[in-house]
Amino acid sequence: MWTASVALLVSMCLFAPGASASDPSQSGPKKRIAVSKFDAVGSFVSQYGSWEIGGGLAAQLTTALVESGRFIVVERAELASVLREQEMGLQKVVSRETAAQAGRLTGAQLLVRGSVTEFDQRTGGEGFRIGLGRASAGLGLGAQSSEGVVGIDIRLIDTTTGQVLQSHKVQEKVSSRGVAADINVRQLSFGGESFNKTELGQATRQVIEKAVALIVQAMEPVPWTGRVVEVSGGQVYFNAGSGENIQPGHTLQVSSVIRELTDPDSGALLGIEEQALGVIEVTSVQQKFSIARMREAFQAKRGDLVRFVGK
Repeated sequence: MWTASVALLVSMCLFAPGASASDPSQSGPKKRIAVSKFDAVGSFVSQYGSWEIGGGLAAQLTTALVESGRFIVVERAELASVLREQEMGLQKVVSRETAAQAGRLTGAQLLVRGSVTEFDQRTGGEGFRIGLGRASAGLGLGAQSSEGVVGIDIRLIDTTTGQVLQSHKVQEKVSSRGVAADINVRQLSFGGESFNKTELGQATRQVIEKAVALIVQAMEPVPWTGRVVEVSGGQVYFNAGSGENIQPGHTLQVSSVIRELTDPDSGALLGIEEQALGVIEVTSVQQKFSIARMREAFQAKRGDLVRFVGK
């Protein structure tokens, strides 16, 4: 039977019924995503020239995604071995061919791209102000207001099609007012303990938390997808194991891509046409791969799609 579908089928949900975005428990595989270095644009680039703001924010987002317990996150070193950093940095949106290459070689279903649009700490004094030491020391005392502002644009890209699934603007402002020490954040270590206590550091943390929540929500309806590695008799080997939360008893559908549907004007991939081949049940799980048996005999080959059905 021939079935047409877009690359991402919202009818197949990763999470168990009743699971919420804040609940890290899940019945199916962890999805694999990659986070590339964020572009940094704006006047703050020269202002914070000693900081690699784009790389720092991408690293913080990567850590937060790992800590969420929802994902397998491709390390930036692994991603860099697939795609040249210049190619990632020069494109506002990764091309279909580039994204698809990243997906195939790293196993990532989703590529997270971002741009830093705001990154600033502003301090305004009023009333009295008593300087402590030289101005270059970056420390003063006075009645003041301080505001940290961080803004990022994030794009979630399907590595199967290269299409931007969602785009979000995330901004946070943290303000304080009163008699307090004024610390020059440019003299602090980005992401360090002292930086994290500043208004800019707090705004950074809140932006990352909001970005993680958006990514979790966006990925919830996206079905987990793997690939067939080898077929031997009635056994199917596929490229996910215990690290992705695959468990014995899990059932998966194997499909073969028979046609890619592209836009005649832009050449963009609109979707895929695929043929459902059969259902397999996991019998053995290793760290990086699993073995499943065919419930009924069917013809499968290396590279066929494997999608999680349930347990």
